[in-house]
Amino acid sequence: MFGKLAEAQKKAEEIKQRLAGVTVQGQGASGDVTITMDGNKKVKNVHIETYLVLPERKFELQNYLCIAIEDAINKSEMVSANEMKNLMGGLPGLGSLFGK
Repeated sequence: MFGKLAEAQKKAEEIKQRLAGVTVQGQGASGDVTITMDGNKKVKNVHIETYLVLPERKFELQNYLCIAIEDAINKSEMVSANEMKNLMGGLPGLGSLFGK
């Protein structure tokens, strides 16, 4: 059992490294606000169209940022979940922990 656990930890670290190279984008306002993050949910870039950077559009911008961040996190979590599912499916005896 300890061998399987050590193997799972090694593979989990490999997945974490792979996810660092995966890029996802979350959008709000049809792409006028875009959050780019990696598969480990680390924000890499924020793009905001200039027209939104006005005092009278503050609340609109805040809303779009929230939407874009949530979208990016959801996409990142889906990528991560797929990687973990693939990992656990490849380890006999551990796959059943993740619905396989």
